[in-house]
Amino acid sequence: MSDYFIIEPCQTANGVEIKLRDKKIGLKKAEAAFASLGEVLGNSPVVLLAKVGAYSISVYGSGRMMVKGKKKPSEKAADALARKILAALEKEGAII
Repeated sequence: MSDYFIIEPCQTANGVEIKLRDKKIGLKKAEAAFASLGEVLGNSPVVLLAKVGAYSISVYGSGRMMVKGKKKPSEKAADALARKILAALEKEGAII
């Protein structure tokens, strides 16, 4: 699974960015995936806002997800969260 996503730190937002390689996210189906993981806070045709555990996540159709929390997740925590999110997105057919 990790062969199609990368995690990069985002200094300006004090978070991390999960980016899919050569894939996009269907936001309508992603809503169901994030509802199963936590709470969907809002959605629009451009962005889905969700809360999973201690993290707020902005999900974009381009395949990019910005993860922010009170403190920036460690590399290990970010990788575990990415795998959890991507498994839920795959289950709902939201990765296109």
